[in-house]
Amino acid sequence: MQKALIIQSNGSGKNELEDLLAKGWRVVSITVNNSPSYNDFLIILQQD
Repeated sequence: MQKALIIQSNGSGKNELEDLLAKGWRVVSITVNNSPSYNDFLIILQQD
């Protein structure tokens, strides 16, 4: 099972990521969206 999560430049989504990692989910992909106004990360997690 996979799940997508966006971490925004203001830190939004960070707590959800930490909770999922603590529950055994693992990161399989990180994509950076770099622009002059913001920096976001699209994170794909997987749980077996």
